[in-house]
Amino acid sequence: MHMHLAEVRKFPVGTGHSETSNISERAILMCGSALFAGLTAEECNQIACCGKMRMFAQDELLFMQGQPLQCLMLILTGSVKLTQLSSTGNEVILWMSGEREPIGVNGDRTAKSPTHSCSARAMEPCSVLAWEYARCQMMLDQFPRIAANINQILTVRLEELQERFREVATERVAKRLALTLLRLMKQVGRPHLAGTQVSLSREEMAQMIGTTLFTTSRILSKWSETGVVMARREGVVVRDARHLELQAEMD
Repeated sequence: MHMHLAEVRKFPVGTGHSETSNISERAILMCGSALFAGLTAEECNQIACCGKMRMFAQDELLFMQGQPLQCLMLILTGSVKLTQLSSTGNEVILWMSGEREPIGVNGDRTAKSPTHSCSARAMEPCSVLAWEYARCQMMLDQFPRIAANINQILTVRLEELQERFREVATERVAKRLALTLLRLMKQVGRPHLAGTQVSLSREEMAQMIGTTLFTTSRILSKWSETGVVMARREGVVVRDARHLELQAEMD
């Protein structure tokens, strides 16, 4: 996991450093992250002191596919879209990451010049805590539990990608969409007066479930008519999660 904070400065993050957040508040957020599971509050506080706050505007890139892997980030607020580009330039959404989730992780510490396998873009204004390469090496040496946590995180992500691949190959589109919305509600959902808001466009949802924009729009329109979801400009509000769960359970 080769990381260096200089990577952050290479990207269009014009808002600069922000050190206004209290260290103890960062440590509390860190303790709730899978990346730092098993560490004490005091240990999280030590690690938080070594990180730097970064702010990203909506649609800003945190890092780009193919660029050197030089920075580990923990999302404190906001949500981030992780994507890959195919050889033809088509974008594929791998997954969405929300608060307390790490991005820019790499389980192979032996790689000499690792690069990002995907790009990360802020879906809304985000704040992250970032650690430079030297700090990360010290963290991993001093706290071996973090390396174990990284392996577990990567395993969970791989399992999700495998599950989604199986769904694309075997499940009906409506069931795939229901399963995806349920996942997104947990990962990046936001409370809304009418339910839970998922800020992902219909085109992006279509990418995630391997279907067309037309088919996704048709299903969402049908669900909107029956009150399951409420359509919004950039996303949907899930009003009846139980209906989605029933859709996901159908054969």
